[in-house]
Amino acid sequence: MSVPVLMYHHIFPKESFIASSVENFEKQMKFISENYQSLTSEEFVKYKKGELKLNKKAVLITFDDGWRDNYIYAYPILKKYNLKATLFVITGWIDKASEKSYEFVTRKHNECKKIVQERANEVVLNWDEIEKMRNVFDIHSHTHFHRDDYFGKISLKEELVLSKERLKEHNIFSNQLCWPRGIYSDDDIKLAKSIGYEVLYTTKRGVNIPNKNLDEIKRISVKKDDKWIKKQLFIFSNNILGSLYAKVKK
Repeated sequence: MSVPVLMYHHIFPKESFIASSVENFEKQMKFISENYQSLTSEEFVKYKKGELKLNKKAVLITFDDGWRDNYIYAYPILKKYNLKATLFVITGWIDKASEKSYEFVTRKHNECKKIVQERANEVVLNWDEIEKMRNVFDIHSHTHFHRDDYFGKISLKEELVLSKERLKEHNIFSNQLCWPRGIYSDDDIKLAKSIGYEVLYTTKRGVNIPNKNLDEIKRISVKKDDKWIKKQLFIFSNNILGSLYAKVKK
């Protein structure tokens, strides 16, 4: 058996680039709640280490970046179905969003990235909202500035150190990291591990079996509706079928 890891970014009223619609997201979460166990990030790591035996098929639900729509739309649905999820936040963006409050506005992904630089809290979570979400979401690192130079250019080491420090200041003790855009090298992995990140998430599709390897957690970028996710979870819960499918369907 394998545990699929789902990757979301935005949840919007209408589906668009790297955004699931509210309607489809609710259908997906309803299906998961009826057929799978949703894991916390800690439970997933214990499973990967061979320290946790699962009584039924399981899934890890993850979100990247820390967009405010996750609080507006995803959080209530996850809570409704009593599901757990993991959120990888860009701590520097969260800092900016916490400086001044703005009314939430739904925008497409590329527009959101522009708004981050001008009125961050329109589209990005602030620390107060993250605190409210912690009864559903585990919070982990997606670096400090996402390796973008919106608020100044810093080294990868600074990205990783600052993110861990900012999370710790908010009583979030993270040893898990999601690579921005899924870009990293062997040297980057060594650097992250030297700083204290033990679990590293990719954007690569594939299976996650209890082999104690935490360097490259595979994830599935979510698309479409509950029928699509039903098929993907069936495939990637089977380590042989999922491995073959990942090689064929890049």
